[in-house]
Amino acid sequence: MTSRAWLSRPLAATALLGVLWLAACGQERETVTVRVMDDDDDHGDGGAHEPKTPSSRCDEIEIDGDLVIEHEADFTARYKIGEPYTKTVMLFGGDAIEDENKLSNAFIFALDKEDALELAMKYPDFYLCSSEGGREASMHIVPYDLVPANCEVYEKLLTAFEQYRKNDVAGGDRTSLRIEGAPLSLESVTANGTGQDVTDQVHDQDFQLVTDVEQLTGASVLEFGTTN
Repeated sequence: MTSRAWLSRPLAATALLGVLWLAACGQERETVTVRVMDDDDDHGDGGAHEPKTPSSRCDEIEIDGDLVIEHEADFTARYKIGEPYTKTVMLFGGDAIEDENKLSNAFIFALDKEDALELAMKYPDFYLCSSEGGREASMHIVPYDLVPANCEVYEKLLTAFEQYRKNDVAGGDRTSLRIEGAPLSLESVTANGTGQDVTDQVHDQDFQLVTDVEQLTGASVLEFGTTN
C-alpha cells in the first residue's frame, strides 16, 4: 500500500503582483493544501479525503534548536530556523488557516514599516487601496506564511485579524503589528503513514516563525507612517 500527496501549485510569477494586490484589498488568498491518501481507501470520490469543518485551532509545533517541526493530521513538515528579527509591519490582509492539512497556521499581506515611512513622505494616503499611493504600496506588500511558536501567539494573531477587519469596515486606520520571529527554510514534508517525501510539491511560500506578536493600537496610520 502506497501513499500519494497533492499540493496546489503556485500561481505564475507574472500574475503574482496582481494577486497580491487583490488579496491585500480584501480578496481571499489561495493556500497550499496537503492531501495524503491510501490507494486502498474508498471514499466514493477517487480516494480524496473530505476536509473537516474548520474550527479555531493552532498547529502542534515543536522547536528543537534551529529546527521547527509542524505536525498536521496526515503529514509532518520540518523547517530550519534562520536569523531572528523584530519587525513592524502594516497589515493589508491576513487570516488564520484552520484546515488541519495546510502548511503554516496563518498568513498576512504586510507592508514593512521602513517602506511605509518612505511612502508616507510622498503619498499621505498610501494606505488606501484606491489611491495612487496605494497602487505604489502594492509594489512593496509581501505575503508571509506564519508558523506561530505556540497557541498564545496564535490567539494574539486572531485578535489582530479581528481588529484588522473592524478597521477595514470602518475605513481609515490599518492594523499594525510588531513581530518577533525568524525566517523558516522548508526542509521536508512527509506523509505520516508512509514517510513519503512530498517536499518538491511546495513552491514560493515565505514561511516565518512567530515567537511573539504585539498589536499596535492607539496610533493612526498616518502617525505610523511619519513617526518612530
